[in-house]
Amino acid sequence: MKTLVLKNIVKNSSSNEQGMILFDSLQDAYLSKHPLILYVDSDLSMSSSFLNTSIGQFLDKYGLDSFKQTVKFKGSKNQFLRLLDYVNKYSSLYQV
Repeated sequence: MKTLVLKNIVKNSSSNEQGMILFDSLQDAYLSKHPLILYVDSDLSMSSSFLNTSIGQFLDKYGLDSFKQTVKFKGSKNQFLRLLDYVNKYSSLYQV
């Protein structure tokens, strides 16, 4: 399983443009059937625009089950809880 270090692939985690970079990486992993570990540093803040364009778009296109099969998280407990909260809220609002 490949580890994808978020800060190594994006310049920041606050814009839609940078969110698309993460989305492309997630999509590549899904389409090639090579799950990955997404490592998020504890000091990295992720804006809602970034999350919507990356993880949200993946959920829209491929669904929650595909996301769970493709992506595992590694990082601080706070980052994990933030991402878990985002995915749970997104799923409940949009029924992916």
